[in-house]
Amino acid sequence: MKLRSLVPVAVAAVCLVALASWTHGFRAFTSFSAARVGAGQLPRPAPPLEAVDEQGVRFDVAEPGPSLRLVQAMYLRCPDVCPVAMARLSLIRRSLGELAPERVRIVSLSVDADPPSALRDMWRAHGSPRGWTMASLVGDAVEETLERLGIWVFRRKDGLINHATDILLLDREGRVVRVFSADEDPEAIAEQVRELAS
Repeated sequence: MKLRSLVPVAVAAVCLVALASWTHGFRAFTSFSAARVGAGQLPRPAPPLEAVDEQGVRFDVAEPGPSLRLVQAMYLRCPDVCPVAMARLSLIRRSLGELAPERVRIVSLSVDADPPSALRDMWRAHGSPRGWTMASLVGDAVEETLERLGIWVFRRKDGLINHATDILLLDREGRVVRVFSADEDPEAIAEQVRELAS
């Protein structure tokens, strides 16, 4: 009789251990948060992020430089989340004012190899903003690179791409030092970035 009463406890313990391993110790319950946690603790070095911008210029988003970088994943065919996320970036850029582009740059990073001409059209549609670059990652390992950065990406069978819209802040050394979630207030994000940029 005692052995039978221990079976549910043993099953529950096994389930808890399995759940703990699947959720990185109960810290990540979504694909988005699992990618963030899986990338490592902050601050962490960003992986090389070779990209081509709206002008056709190739560069490494994570290369050390004189400015902070706000990086967010997007792609131009995205029907819903990307336009909203890019509107938030526009608000942040306006709030940063004179800090862009010398102290802070914003990079919208396509996960779908959007060509420079299409990126340039989108950039112009947003007013050709100084300090805001639209670029596509290059290479064959886009999803793996973004996962190492801490951004979850999933290509659906219908051609759409699900992806995280967190905004990652890279410091001047190319390290990820902050991750702002999609629901954070743009003005509050701009204020935090402003403090770090001074």
